[in-house]
Amino acid sequence: MKITKHRQKILDALQEWFRIHKEGPTLEELCQELGMQPSQKATLQRWLQTMRGIDVEWEDHAARSLRLLRSEPEEPPMQIPVQETLRYLATGVVEWEKQEPVKRAHPPEALRIGMSRMYLTSLLRGEEENTPANLPEFFDWAKQPITNWKSTQEIKNISPDVTLIEDGLVSDFATLWQVSGKDVAAQVQEAALKDVLEYCRGHQLEDAYREFRKLIITKPTLEYKEYRKLLSSPQLRPLRELLSGLDIYVDMVKLASENTYHLCPRCKYVQRRRADDTYSCRNAWCERLCAKLKLAPLRSITKEEAEDWKAVTPGVHLYGTLPGIWEIKLAEELTKLGVRVTLWPNVDEFDLLVELSRKVRWAIDVKDWSCLDEERLQKVKHRPDATETFVVFPHEREESLRIKVVREQFEPELGGVRLMLFSEIIAKAKEIRENKNHA
Repeated sequence: MKITKHRQKILDALQEWFRIHKEGPTLEELCQELGMQPSQKATLQRWLQTMRGIDVEWEDHAARSLRLLRSEPEEPPMQIPVQETLRYLATGVVEWEKQEPVKRAHPPEALRIGMSRMYLTSLLRGEEENTPANLPEFFDWAKQPITNWKSTQEIKNISPDVTLIEDGLVSDFATLWQVSGKDVAAQVQEAALKDVLEYCRGHQLEDAYREFRKLIITKPTLEYKEYRKLLSSPQLRPLRELLSGLDIYVDMVKLASENTYHLCPRCKYVQRRRADDTYSCRNAWCERLCAKLKLAPLRSITKEEAEDWKAVTPGVHLYGTLPGIWEIKLAEELTKLGVRVTLWPNVDEFDLLVELSRKVRWAIDVKDWSCLDEERLQKVKHRPDATETFVVFPHEREESLRIKVVREQFEPELGGVRLMLFSEIIAKAKEIRENKNHA
């Protein structure tokens, strides 16, 4: 928005007002602050309307509700998400219990990470004297209620009697909060996406969730100034407090120490440097697609510039950004046909709701798998509120998956769910649209 003289005067006046007053001014009072006559209220109101939703906001028909909107939120203090720390600890305890007794003197990686994060969190909050410093102290602490650690009190809905170890065994809480997979850090980072999902479902924030998903997919790296501005946008504002407590985006320079940073032409994430000092995407499949599609390199980012950039964590990139690229691509291709497409409807019950007419509605889950697995396919359930339910794969996977050949084998066991390729689902939608137009 253009910074006009009257806009800056209004902002200065409001900032001065709120240094003294908790409630917003009336129009008459703001006129007085600006040195305007009471008869100029209508003019002031027009000026405020041009700033509404950008610089200021208020509730219609509510006195003294005028307030300032920060286009760039204040720098948050350093935080270590407590939820993530508990997931490391829970995973570490479960893994420790599975170890042979002779190996238990060496804690699992997840437990080491969790204890380090726990100590650093307490250090930042001035609580380090109550933090376990070694394994015996940790296991004594693990038998006590988790809420004894002050940092956990910010997590809602944790019972005051929950522990990590109960009667000498791993507790149900630890079993529930553990993550599984070879890369424990990536799995914990993925769990942050589930936190956002559960929060949005609990608060019915479908639009905010959709904007969040688009953000991590289309802008996995971005300048800090833009990141702060987006968090203050009306679309993401309902999630701003939640996101500030989760490690979704981190400083780009924490991902790698480089003199020059390179972004993948396809997914726009920070590339990894090879031994020969060339760069490639951190995801091998994405790298192959870049070569196949002959995508031109993106502008490199200097070390100095990178200090002002943010990037999603590797786990969020792997489990949120990469699969989402295909979901958005399919939605865009179907939309070009004049089809109504809703991404992640009902707060991500499935990927795409495609409405071709009042009577034809498709539920689509997009999968970018390297191999077909019947057990994973059976997790996609046929939706009774849709005409048809599809699992759709990128055409680039056909050579290895052979969807056209194997679907006759898989589909009879999938309860009405059908397997399709991108090109097939687009052709099917196009045919229905053309028949409708000619009807």
